[in-house]
Amino acid sequence: MNMAEYGLLIDYEFCTNCGSCVVSCKEEHDYPVGQWGIKLHSDGPWQIGDDEWNWNWYPLPTDLCDLCVERTDKGREPICVHHCLANILDYGKIEDLAKKLVDKPKQLLIVPGFRPKQAKGEFVHRTNKADLHTAAHLQAVGDGHAEFGAHRHDARVGEYEAEAAKE
Repeated sequence: MNMAEYGLLIDYEFCTNCGSCVVSCKEEHDYPVGQWGIKLHSDGPWQIGDDEWNWNWYPLPTDLCDLCVERTDKGREPICVHHCLANILDYGKIEDLAKKLVDKPKQLLIVPGFRPKQAKGEFVHRTNKADLHTAAHLQAVGDGHAEFGAHRHDARVGEYEAEAAKE
């Protein structure tokens, strides 16, 4: 498979931010803490009109995404597409996916650029200047203590919890 011929069509209008694409990818590829093959990004919320708000979620492949080449070589779809609960991810040839863009707005056609060395932050000896990269590696270690827990992707979660504790 020539990866440049294939891509993902993402219908972000209906992404619910469930995270099944992120979790399934992490599990399939055994990525450590701080690394993803696909990651959810948010645009919003912000007000458009009196009763209209913009809040879109975008599942975007990272440089670790190889479109699950081991799966797709066997005729299976990438794990993120397989597990997408909202059915907003479509895998296929770029030419075929591009034709689907005219069917509706609020879609993205993505062709991942698989660059594992740069994305994983592997150590590269500095004597080989052609092999340098700028990625940083982050490994988080938990201490078993949490101030509060929430299943919200909201910058104000801590404020809500603090206000509730005062009452």
